[in-house]
Amino acid sequence: MEETYEDWLKKVAADGKELRNVPPAFMTEEICHAAVENWGIALQFAPDSVKSPEVCRTAVEHWSVALQYVPEALRTPELCMYAVQHDGWTLTYVPERLRSAEICRAAMAHDPNAFTEVPEALKTLDVCLTAVRNAGSMLRFVPVMLRTPEICLAAVENDGFALEYVPDELKTAEVFRAAVKSAAPIFRRLPDAEKTADICLSAVSRDGLLLQNVPESSKTEEICLAAVQNKCAALRYVPDVFKTTEVCIAAIQDNVSLLKYVPESLWTQELCLAALQKRGFTLKHVPVALRTGEVCLAGVRQNGRMLKEVPESVLTHEICLEAVRQYSWALRHIPQKYRTHEVAIAAVEHNGMVLKDIPESLRSPEICMAAVSKSAWAMIDVPESLRTPEIYAAAVENDGSVLEYIPEACKTPELCLSAVTSNGRALRYVPDALKTPEVCLAAVKQNRKGMRYVPDALKTPELCLEAVQSNGIALKYVPEALKTHDLCMTAVQNSGYALKFVPERLKTAELLAAVGV
Repeated sequence: MEETYEDWLKKVAADGKELRNVPPAFMTEEICHAAVENWGIALQFAPDSVKSPEVCRTAVEHWSVALQYVPEALRTPELCMYAVQHDGWTLTYVPERLRSAEICRAAMAHDPNAFTEVPEALKTLDVCLTAVRNAGSMLRFVPVMLRTPEICLAAVENDGFALEYVPDELKTAEVFRAAVKSAAPIFRRLPDAEKTADICLSAVSRDGLLLQNVPESSKTEEICLAAVQNKCAALRYVPDVFKTTEVCIAAIQDNVSLLKYVPESLWTQELCLAALQKRGFTLKHVPVALRTGEVCLAGVRQNGRMLKEVPESVLTHEICLEAVRQYSWALRHIPQKYRTHEVAIAAVEHNGMVLKDIPESLRSPEICMAAVSKSAWAMIDVPESLRTPEIYAAAVENDGSVLEYIPEACKTPELCLSAVTSNGRALRYVPDALKTPEVCLAAVKQNRKGMRYVPDALKTPELCLEAVQSNGIALKYVPEALKTHDLCMTAVQNSGYALKFVPERLKTAELLAAVGV
């Protein structure tokens, strides 16, 4: 079926690009207007005969660059002004006769690069100054005779790389300083003779690695410090004469590996203390001659394992105490004379298992209690004479499985209940006489595997339901007589694997459907 005028009108309204396919017989102002309303650039497909002022205005309003397809006779000052205000680069499509100072300024306000299309005759000092203030690189298009000190300075203040277009006779210290402030990398292109102290300081303060481009004769402690404060890696370009403690400390703040650029002769206690605050540097990296009491204390505070790196001559009770607080096993490296009650308490409070490294003479009730409260298995190293009901209670509360190592005579109903509440599998170590319904239920609630240690006589419907709700596989330990349809349904809904323990007589269609069989 042949397409009608109305069909084409709908097509271009939906997709302006379709204007290119409209038959000449249907190419009307109405069709073109509908197309440019959808896509301004569609004006390129319209014949000049239908490009009315209204069509052109609509096209430019929708897409400023459509100005290039407007017949020159219709490019009015108003239309051109509208176009450049919305896209400065369209100044290139404004006829030369219409490129007034007002239109050029409007174009540059939107896009500084439009300055390249400004007629030479309109490039006044004022216009040029406006251009370089918006984009310093436009100095390249300023006539040489108009590159005044003011314009050149404004250009490099906006973009330091505009220095390339500044006449040599205008490259003053002020211009160099402004260029570096705006774009520090331009410092590399400056002649060494122009790299004054203040310019060098300005450059390295913005990019510390520019220190490598500072003449050796111009490097000062102030400049070097500013460089490493900005970029710690700049330390490699600092002459040894300026590698003071302050400079080196500033450098290692972000990267302790930079210590390799610090001569060992410059290492000080202050430097080592600063380094020990950083990850990756430990006491073993500190020269032995600098391992003072203060440095060693900081070292073990950072890493208790470093206690073995502390010289015996500076080892103190305080250092030992700090080491075990940070790393309990450091206790093994502490001489007997420093294994005091305070050190022992600090160690077991961090890790109860170090009780075995504490001399028996120091294993007091307080220390043993602290140890088992932290690590239940420390009870094994508690002297027999100190294994009191309180010690046992603290141990099983931490981990009920240690009930295995508690003498039968010491296992009370309260102790057993506490043990299974902590670890349901501890039920296996509860004497049969103490396996009450309450104890068994507590065990099963804590761990469904505790079900296997429940005597059949105590396996009540309530207990069995609790077990399979927790884990359906516990159905394995439910007596056949207690396996009901509802109980089995609960079990398989919890775990499909429980179907293996469901009696054949209870495998109904409903139950099988619950596990997708």
